[in-house]
Amino acid sequence: MATDSRSADALAAENAVLRRRIEDLERLHEECLLTEQALRQGQERCRRLLESVTDYVYTVQVADGRAVATAHGPNCVAVTGYTAEEYQDNPLLWLAMVPDEDRPAVLEHARRVLEGDPAPIEHRIIHKNGTIRYVRNTPVVHYDASGMLVAYDGIINDITERRRAEELITRMSLHDGLTNLPNRVLFMDRLRQTLRLAERSHERAAVYFIDLDRFKGVNDAYGHETGDKVLQETARRLAGCVRRSDTVARLGGDEFVALTPAVGDAAHAGVIAAKMVAVLRKPFSVSGHDCQLGGSVGVALFPEDGLRAGELVRRADAAMYAAKNAGRNAWRMAQDTVPGPSADPAEQAPPQEVEGP
Repeated sequence: MATDSRSADALAAENAVLRRRIEDLERLHEECLLTEQALRQGQERCRRLLESVTDYVYTVQVADGRAVATAHGPNCVAVTGYTAEEYQDNPLLWLAMVPDEDRPAVLEHARRVLEGDPAPIEHRIIHKNGTIRYVRNTPVVHYDASGMLVAYDGIINDITERRRAEELITRMSLHDGLTNLPNRVLFMDRLRQTLRLAERSHERAAVYFIDLDRFKGVNDAYGHETGDKVLQETARRLAGCVRRSDTVARLGGDEFVALTPAVGDAAHAGVIAAKMVAVLRKPFSVSGHDCQLGGSVGVALFPEDGLRAGELVRRADAAMYAAKNAGRNAWRMAQDTVPGPSADPAEQAPPQEVEGP
């Protein structure tokens, strides 16, 4: 009887141990399931991250100061459209996809890297689909124990969106938001550059100051929305009076300026000014209204009427006022008007009323 009692106790103890073991295994199983789920979620996040990454890594082996082998990471297809195998088949593909204008800088950068200068470079590439992308190439050089450069790694970042945003910001800061023409800042910069080139090449340049006649009446009668459309149409008409390489800008309100480098002579500039007056004399049909405005134009020549940008703008402005005071719908040359005393537009004296020819 005692033996049976001991056997029952032993069995009970073994059952208790087994139950605890089963409980431990069940907890372990639950933990494994949770771990497996976390791993799957981590792998999915990693997969999505890799799919969204617009960078890739490359490695270049170097011997005797020359690149002898290159390997491109698998994500190169996301940035360039080309696979790692295509790079392997065409060792010069990295250069062939660079536009001609950027190629000298890219080659110079590769030469400097081989000399141990790992400075980054930003340039354009032509994606396999034909679109233009901007990339940043950041290399890291590696040396052996003797100090010889034996390899360099690099990361290619797709910076297209950043560059486009920067270009948009720059454009907005240098262009008129209504007409999309250059604004005063950009116009004056181009004028200064033009004068430097004209001085070296002994050429003339002409500055035109254009002001619409009776524009205030359009705003008063039909509202500013109609007035804005008139200004936009004015910009298109004035741009059609000059070459595509010339500049037409809006200073503000209904004041415009234009610049024609290498204009030839005063007669040539006069032909352009007369064309401006003629196109502004035509009715403006906007917002269901026919508006008859017209324009007054003043012309200043480099070097006859001034040697500095501000002086030429002031002389053209004074000539424009002379045309307006003489009856509007006309143009005048600065040489036919009396200049004010200051070369700074901010200090300009009131224009004098001078009859044109």
